[in-house]
Amino acid sequence: MATRSYEDVEDRTRQSVATGSASAKTRTQSGAPPKRLAEVCNPWAGRQSPCSRHEETDLVRELTIVVGADGLELDGLEFERRDVTVLMTALRCGLTLPEIRVQAPGVRPTRLLAAYIELERRRAEAEAAWRAIEHDGSPRSMEYHAVLAAQLLPAIVTQLSMFVDDADRFAGELAKCVDQINRTARRVLLLEDRVAQGADDPDRIRELGTLLYDVYGHGAWSLETFLPPRVGTLVPLRLAALLGEDITAARRVS
Repeated sequence: MATRSYEDVEDRTRQSVATGSASAKTRTQSGAPPKRLAEVCNPWAGRQSPCSRHEETDLVRELTIVVGADGLELDGLEFERRDVTVLMTALRCGLTLPEIRVQAPGVRPTRLLAAYIELERRRAEAEAAWRAIEHDGSPRSMEYHAVLAAQLLPAIVTQLSMFVDDADRFAGELAKCVDQINRTARRVLLLEDRVAQGADDPDRIRELGTLLYDVYGHGAWSLETFLPPRVGTLVPLRLAALLGEDITAARRVS
């Protein structure tokens, strides 16, 4: 994962705003729609912008209704890697369940829901591991929870691992990391809200959506200080880590 800061994403946001203004002007002068500059997140048709946290909740609720069972009853139900791929593609493309069924004929809602529940369970466990390190603040806690926490914050865990032999230095570095993670979370949330507010302009929401996630790993969700709060914000590198996969290929697009 490349070392970047949220300021890099903010620069892209400002450029996006400028591009949007210029595009509107071009459309007014020539009468023709401007060339699309946003990167395509995936090959599926759709708005090409990730689901908001509310849309993700709605999708899970709809899957649960269609399946006709309490989600808890699906714990341990088998699903395949391709089900995870369909689920994540849908979340990154902002698709509803009817749209998923059109784009992925034969998809089984039960498997999609089972995949979501398992991914959320693993994500929550990894987040809890990081919170334990954060709250305890000791090298011993770091050593105990590092493997799980690294599934979501690999660069942060690697950085802190260098100071486990010096409790005072470790505490200072941990405080800096916690502050960076919290600041990134607040700023990403603001960006997510901004994307959600642009729903009336498909081209604009598509362009803004790439500031959260794109296949090149330039979006805010790929920042090393971003702690994913939900399944839909998982980038390929973190998803592969949670699934216990070889992350070499995922690293190239994270």
